[in-house]
Amino acid sequence: MKSSFFINHLEKFSKDEMLRKENFDELVRIDIEENNKKIISFDNINDSNNNNNNNNNNNNVDDIILKKEKKRKKKKIEQIRNTLSSNCRVIEINDDEEIKILDWNNIKSTKINEYIINSLITKFHFNNFLACQSNVLEYLLLYKYGSSCLKSGDIYIEVPTGLGKTLCYIISIIDYFLYKNENTLYCLILTATDELVNQIMNVINIFEIKNLKCMNIDMKNFHSNIYFDEIINHKKMLSDCNILVTTTKKFEGLFYSNEDIFMNLKFVIIDEVDKIVAYSQCNICSIVNSLTYIVKKHQNNCSNIYKPKYFLQKILVSATLCKVSDNLMSLDLYRPIFFYYILNYKRNEEFYFFTKNKYSKMYILIKLLLNHIPNKDMLSMLIFCGDEDSSHTLYRYLTIYFSYNNNNNYSIKEYSRQLSNKVKKKILTNFLSQKVHILICNDNISRGLDTVNVNYVINFDMPKHYNVLTHRIGRLARYNSRRGTVYHFIKKSENIIMNKSAKQRNVNLIEQKRFKKNTLIDIKNNIMNLKKIVKNTIHMERKEKIKPHKFYSYDELIKLIGT
Repeated sequence: MKSSFFINHLEKFSKDEMLRKENFDELVRIDIEENNKKIISFDNINDSNNNNNNNNNNNNVDDIILKKEKKRKKKKIEQIRNTLSSNCRVIEINDDEEIKILDWNNIKSTKINEYIINSLITKFHFNNFLACQSNVLEYLLLYKYGSSCLKSGDIYIEVPTGLGKTLCYIISIIDYFLYKNENTLYCLILTATDELVNQIMNVINIFEIKNLKCMNIDMKNFHSNIYFDEIINHKKMLSDCNILVTTTKKFEGLFYSNEDIFMNLKFVIIDEVDKIVAYSQCNICSIVNSLTYIVKKHQNNCSNIYKPKYFLQKILVSATLCKVSDNLMSLDLYRPIFFYYILNYKRNEEFYFFTKNKYSKMYILIKLLLNHIPNKDMLSMLIFCGDEDSSHTLYRYLTIYFSYNNNNNYSIKEYSRQLSNKVKKKILTNFLSQKVHILICNDNISRGLDTVNVNYVINFDMPKHYNVLTHRIGRLARYNSRRGTVYHFIKKSENIIMNKSAKQRNVNLIEQKRFKKNTLIDIKNNIMNLKKIVKNTIHMERKEKIKPHKFYSYDELIKLIGT
């Protein structure tokens, strides 16, 4: 009995222990699960806090960007009103708005003539209006509602080069001609350069508008002393003209002795107004104000008192805003509207080299051409120099260098004021068609010219003002063109000009490049060997013993002038 009792007692003890162990394991398991839940819950709280912190950080960044944007806009508006007019309406062009050409007349109250719509599609091969055109054209076409329209007024368009400014105002003045059946001289377009005059006339002629006569001031129609008041029957010569396109320099002489020719003007367009105001010798404000007075006087003297009156609309166009010191405030502007566009993306690749003198610039330029420019057959490069002497010296060095090294991969030309108009036109045509690979020039070609195929710009000599640099770079990345590359050759003191232009174009960073000295040794030695022959060549040109802009190979020059 005792043994049986003892065995039963052991069995019971064993069962209790097993049960206690199972309960303990369950408690441990439950405890672990509870702890895991607490950990997970704690992690969720941390994740939630982190997400809130990230959201707060993002909100802070957005707030900073928004504040900067507001500050930038406020500063821009102040700058505009200090430069142009204190009561100027300011409109920022919406980059997202590109209206389909075929949809314009369906969605806009100011219609465009159907012939122009069809021409833009069939002759220019465009499908959409660019942001500039989509925003500004609506205001340019308000002439259809007369001067009483509250939205109408004089217009200033500040848009980067290559984004459709020229075509924008040309559409409006051609539309006016077709709408009004105009038979007088109703539009005057003033520009800074003859190159831009030719380009504007070419664009107008592409439309092939019947009975529209567009003229330039041809110097051949004047006597040898070039006084415009000696024009032969000037009224008859300009009687059939509807649109006169010319430079301010030529127009000034014609205007003051023939003011009555312009009494029926409806539009005065000043293209590249910043350059005209800053560099032109004529007083453009005085000319425009005189034209405004003449038109107003003619309106008041009109015998038909029921004929609706109109104002002479001024359209000022540029890629950059004029400086306050240029004093455009003296312009007699009527309810001015200022349109501006700020780039929010990088249009080109941009780099700079620090250089000491013209020779170090040449070493780097030749190194770039030989080893760092891919697809040489498609090369279309503009090299900007500071003046005619600098560009001609560079032309001689490059042509002689490549001839000396038997390198015939590059067709190089220089564009100079000393060339005849016929030769300049031929050079530009060949360059735009890529028969000429490298064109050396100065700032007479930096504005207005439609250089769709250009893929490299070299700033060999830096300009004195950052606005000029902005216009140079504007030869790249025009609408429908390829993305391009810019190289700046600068001294350390010129860094500020480059940075101001970059800021103006919303470029955050320009990368510095450098070549190791040992990679330039051969180029340097060749240039030093050619230094004497280049100097003698230029000396012979000044003596008129050889032609200054003609290409001579190294061997030809050795025969002509020796070493």
